[in-house]
Amino acid sequence: MRLSTSTIYQSGLNGILKNESDVNYLQQQLSSGRSVVTPSDNPLAAGQAITAYQNLNMTEAYASNRVAANRSLGNESNALSSVVSTLTNVLTRVVQAGNGTLADADRNTLATVLGQSRDALFALANTTDGNGQYLFSGTAGDAAAYVQDPTTGAVSYNGNTGQRQVQVEQARQMNVADIGTDIFNRATPGAVGYVASAATWNAGTATFSTPAVAPGGGAGLNYQVDFQKDPATNQLTYTITTSDPSTGMGTTSTPVAYKAGDSIDAGNGVTMKVDGDPQVGDTFYVKTAQSADVDMFATLDSLVAALKSPSQNDAQGQAALLNLLSTAGKTLSINLDNVSTVQASVGARQNELDALDTTGAQRKLTDGKTLTDLTQIDYYDVISKMSMRQLSLQASMSAFSAVKGTSLFSMNK
Repeated sequence: MRLSTSTIYQSGLNGILKNESDVNYLQQQLSSGRSVVTPSDNPLAAGQAITAYQNLNMTEAYASNRVAANRSLGNESNALSSVVSTLTNVLTRVVQAGNGTLADADRNTLATVLGQSRDALFALANTTDGNGQYLFSGTAGDAAAYVQDPTTGAVSYNGNTGQRQVQVEQARQMNVADIGTDIFNRATPGAVGYVASAATWNAGTATFSTPAVAPGGGAGLNYQVDFQKDPATNQLTYTITTSDPSTGMGTTSTPVAYKAGDSIDAGNGVTMKVDGDPQVGDTFYVKTAQSADVDMFATLDSLVAALKSPSQNDAQGQAALLNLLSTAGKTLSINLDNVSTVQASVGARQNELDALDTTGAQRKLTDGKTLTDLTQIDYYDVISKMSMRQLSLQASMSAFSAVKGTSLFSMNK
């Protein structure tokens, strides 16, 4: 086979260029630390590396979201702990206010203390996070959760019902703040029990005790006790109106003779002891915890106003105060149970975040190792190959130089 000089030169040059290319590629691997410099080097590994990299980024994004969620839930937990502490103290004051030996001045002092507690709860209801967003106003974080009427002083909810959620995992969105009305204005969903109260227009001295409910009793119905006189006998009687809070439909019983100190049987296992002398037109209500007005701020406002009103040496005023204290004590106990339930829910969500953090950390290690295995070089192997390629390059350059210097004239010398 006949080889021309140009063919020999080109072959030698190609060998040099090939070795230089290999050396440059190995240098790129060493400088970047990656085994796949371009996708064409290993398309399969490059595709798998992209997937692993995306998974790693998503894992880190979810971890960052969980940090923010935990911070928000931590702020809520701290606020709810303060609410529980304040409500516990308020309930103690309510019991103290029921002491019949207290003078009007003593009750006025208690009213001042309870007013301060009410203001503290109002401030807690408007707790903000580190960014100035109100925690309990739903998705309207820039608006105060609760506002106070400048004329009447009544407190009302000012947020919305939107749930503030954060994506803490691929298939998990978590509520990171509860709505104010779910904390300060309701009974725990599913809570049973009854709240008794007296009509504001009652003129008698009758007082009631906390309703007793037989196991499984109540049937979820509301009861209303109305006092009137039998026109034939002039005897004081009462009727019981039973109503369904979901429909408003009700039925009224036939009149029953009233006797002070007896338990009034409202039906369905619900009884309530009434003592004292009611007047014609007086009314008592016995409502389920779910349908009763359990607005925390309205209860405290009514309580403060009642304690400030003089009732010493006033039998009717004393009866009205005792009834209000009984209602307030039950209502605030329902509030306390509800806040404690929400607080437990916050703790459960924080525990879930901890579990997700553990899972996320493990997945991050797995994705990181996968990415490393696919893209990171073995330095010992690459350095060894680099040395061999450099040696091969030097050899090819020496061979090319020797061939280049060879000719028929030099061979004839």
